[in-house]
Amino acid sequence: MEIVHVKDQNKWLAVNDEVQIGELNYAIKDGILTINHTEVDGYYRGNKIAEDMVLATAEFARTEDMKIALECSFAEKVFEKHPELKDILA
Repeated sequence: MEIVHVKDQNKWLAVNDEVQIGELNYAIKDGILTINHTEVDGYYRGNKIAEDMVLATAEFARTEDMKIALECSFAEKVFEKHPELKDILA
């Protein structure tokens, strides 16, 4: 399984054997990256795939010197679980 950034479409994909099994969508405005939605195919839930996509997005935002806003309730849970990410919250 790999996490792939599709930057021109503002999303991250989780891909397993060339099949998309998860997706995270975001928007960027005024230097703030907003995570809108995270979803993983039911069969693969519970394997931290969605968490991996949120963490990849956080790392991308940090690298690009952006703050993050959360509209996705799952992403909120990931940020609560990882207090080291609080410095990039908008």
